[in-house]
Amino acid sequence: MTSAAGNFSVQVEGTGAPEEVGVTRLSWPSHPGHTGSVVSDLGWDMRPLSGVSAEVADLVHLAGAAYMADRLTPRGARFSRDMTLTVAVLAPDSWTEDVVYAVAQLLAWLTGDVWTLRTIASADTPREAPLDVADHSPVSLLSGGLDSFLGAIVLGSERGTPRFLGHKDSATSIRAAQGAVWDWLSKAFAPAPSYKRIELAQAGRRLEASSRSRAFMFMSLGVALAASTGSNQLVVPENGFTSINLPLRPNRGGALSTRSTHPDTFRRFGEILRELGIDVAITNPFEWLTKGEAMLHVRALLPPAGWEAAAGLTISCSKLGGNWFTGSPNLNCGLCVPCMVRRATFVRAETVDHSEYLFQSLTGSNLDRLVDARRGDIEAVKYAIQIGVDINGIDSGTWPADIDLDRVEDLVKRGLNELALLDLP
Repeated sequence: MTSAAGNFSVQVEGTGAPEEVGVTRLSWPSHPGHTGSVVSDLGWDMRPLSGVSAEVADLVHLAGAAYMADRLTPRGARFSRDMTLTVAVLAPDSWTEDVVYAVAQLLAWLTGDVWTLRTIASADTPREAPLDVADHSPVSLLSGGLDSFLGAIVLGSERGTPRFLGHKDSATSIRAAQGAVWDWLSKAFAPAPSYKRIELAQAGRRLEASSRSRAFMFMSLGVALAASTGSNQLVVPENGFTSINLPLRPNRGGALSTRSTHPDTFRRFGEILRELGIDVAITNPFEWLTKGEAMLHVRALLPPAGWEAAAGLTISCSKLGGNWFTGSPNLNCGLCVPCMVRRATFVRAETVDHSEYLFQSLTGSNLDRLVDARRGDIEAVKYAIQIGVDINGIDSGTWPADIDLDRVEDLVKRGLNELALLDLP
């Protein structure tokens, strides 16, 4: 059985290199805008962001290129693909063989694919010098999901005036969630924090439904925004149970268990930043909390009125598509694993869940079809609740060397106890 394959090159538009047979060329716009292959709110030199080093710009080029290549290469009969990517860089001396290999390994870890990366020197582009100031206001990712919303409340309540970064998603439901969350945050905290949403994607239609490289791209954009403001703090809020995301059944292991905010993802990304001399630290305020415990923490802060209703407008679903069941395509389904974790969160935190769920809006055969479509998720959760998850059965290469596995095991047990609060079909 052969793997699907993709071969891509990424350079600034106008580069006169000859076309290569079998290579898809992605031309990054020199200024914010679009070419025939790339849409980007950031030019090749990262403007309108200022004070961004060549290394940070290169990181965004490479992460954005991997994200676009990921979306443009459909998976074949085998889940894994063979991905080849050549990226022009502004600081070629910084992209040593070891750093390039570390990035390839991070992408392999995230996507389940085999990545071959190569860097070439880019045509020089005028850049402003990096900022020589210290700004202690953190930059936090704001995705439209529940965890990032809870993290935003914590930052707004405890850390002064943070800056938020979103990625302009193509999904209507996620764009609506981002808008609703920001509308509440901008009114709830004074002075209002800033929120910048950046579009970065291929110009054409995506060919692959999964986007497992998105985490690398999103964090790289966060690093660029932090660097442009002189901040050395990037906050990525995600509850620890979901971050660990252990396979709930033996057949859900490997790349089928996403690793966007896994502790080892943060370790790998942090090491790449250090090797490139980029002084930005990544933190997760909910690293050792379940989703319900994170919400309990937020409740204890006594946030401004209306936060529960705003929480209900966030999106957690990994399987949006209610139109397949004659329902709304913009609702959390309520029965995929992330949705079940979400529903249990409100129960654990004794907080009214204002969310609209697809499974609650359907009746009859349409509801039956949705339950059948989610049966694998439901049975996996039931299995894990009953049997538990064997931490010691997970490959040691999955964890950072210094992680406390006893603490991980306790966190997983607490997360499963939250899921056990649900009545499942």
